[in-house]
Amino acid sequence: MKGGEKALQKIFGVVVGIIGIAIVFIFYPMIMDSTHDVQTDRYVETEAAVATGAGETSAGVVLTYELYNNVNTSVISITSDEVTDVPVAGTWTQATKTLTVTGLAAEDSRTLTITYEYDALTDFTGMSAFAGIIPLLILVAIISVLVAGIWSGFKGRG
Repeated sequence: MKGGEKALQKIFGVVVGIIGIAIVFIFYPMIMDSTHDVQTDRYVETEAAVATGAGETSAGVVLTYELYNNVNTSVISITSDEVTDVPVAGTWTQATKTLTVTGLAAEDSRTLTITYEYDALTDFTGMSAFAGIIPLLILVAIISVLVAGIWSGFKGRG
């Protein structure tokens, strides 16, 4: 191979590597979202006759499943059949699976519908933790291949 052909081959290898890295950054958020979808399931829970007393604007609701990662940000939505309620997820108590719902009208009874995410992989010991690191492993593998390709483009083949 002549010097010009080697230079073009190196440039081509670098360009392909840069395009590959750009593609990784485009697709990586989709990989993260799909991993989250594998780790979680949504559950819709309806709780009838949730009552508040005089001066009370919150109530505790015992959920069927633990919230995903035991944080109230796993609550997707809360709706109430009482039009004056503005329900918001308050504190979460893991030991009793109780979600405190705030923003309720005092001295009233209502039906709350709570949509939340829970851990879908509890039947498989360690699978949730493993699924959480899969995107990192994929990213490291792809970047390693791309860096090796760029390195071989600079290094040349002989």
